[in-house]
Amino acid sequence: KDPSAVAVLAIHDGAKLNFIACCGSDAVKAGAHAGRIVGAVAAVCGGKGGGRPDNAMAGGRDIDQIPEALSTAEVVLGGMLKD
Repeated sequence: KDPSAVAVLAIHDGAKLNFIACCGSDAVKAGAHAGRIVGAVAAVCGGKGGGRPDNAMAGGRDIDQIPEALSTAEVVLGGMLKD
């Protein structure tokens, strides 16, 4: 509901790992892109994915890398946002 929010979630159920990213409309206007964020996050876990600027999904394989992958989201987002 917050137009400036950006969220990245990791969902792990047994051997399956998925990531979801979403960006509010103001965040997208500021340069955020959920597809690029989730693609970078998934790559850390040996996966891939992408999607639209406001909503995206990806899969991964290496569940041990989830904390590092989620930290990557913050770095990638920081590089996208306009001053």
